[in-house]
Amino acid sequence: MAVGADHAVFYIPVVGKGEMLGVIPVSKGQFVGILIIPSMREDNDSVKIQVSALVTAKKALSDANSGEVRSWQSEDAGSYVAKKDEFLVLSGLGRLGLPVLKAKVIGSSGLRPPGGGNHIFCGCESTRDELNDYLGFVGAPEPGKCEAIGKCSGCCRASVP
Repeated sequence: MAVGADHAVFYIPVVGKGEMLGVIPVSKGQFVGILIIPSMREDNDSVKIQVSALVTAKKALSDANSGEVRSWQSEDAGSYVAKKDEFLVLSGLGRLGLPVLKAKVIGSSGLRPPGGGNHIFCGCESTRDELNDYLGFVGAPEPGKCEAIGKCSGCCRASVP
């Protein structure tokens, strides 16, 4: 899944076991970030995307682990469903006064490390230096941990149940 905002693209893989979640930092009123959680639906033909706005917490977003981020208070911004190559407008964010993002469900071939392997990567690409001064930055967080992906977002990987 790719989510774009202000000329930046953030890739969040949909995983079969556990979950990968994306956090896009924002500083607007009481909100510190936009939480995006994609998951495969039972039909294995579409993706469900849960979106919420994270409320200010005692810990900095950059210092939190995946469990802490998931436990923070948040405001629901909707659930969306799409199939591969479909676009979505995450319009529920606008209701909360946040930027409305666009999402597209894409294949995961570009999110695998060179040479194969079983790590699934998050990624960030930007054409704006103030968002990300290194184009195409990728990372694969360990289970339970979060990782900054350039300057435009973070990616957290929950432990496999």
